[in-house]
Amino acid sequence: MSYAIDATFETAIIFVSLFSIIYTAGVVWRVEKKLDISYKFFLIAIITFTLSEIANLVRREALPWAGEAALILKLLFALFFLKGVLTMRRMVRIMDGEINPEKE
Repeated sequence: MSYAIDATFETAIIFVSLFSIIYTAGVVWRVEKKLDISYKFFLIAIITFTLSEIANLVRREALPWAGEAALILKLLFALFFLKGVLTMRRMVRIMDGEINPEKE
């Protein structure tokens, strides 16, 4: 793709990610207990993804080490997102009666 198209997509990704941060933070602000923990992990995941995209953009412009930072941030995104999903899954299993939290 051309540089203009790449820049357009990267800008859109960053803006959508920032929008996701705002809405996820709004959920974290309003919910309680386990759901709050799950959404905190989702929020951290979205923040690290957004930072990785910004680092990717900066890498091309000035900082050669930003490419490695972007990879590390993407790994952190995947880990925090997975932790949020696993936390949410456990909460749903407890609500369904599939597991008893008092036995664990």
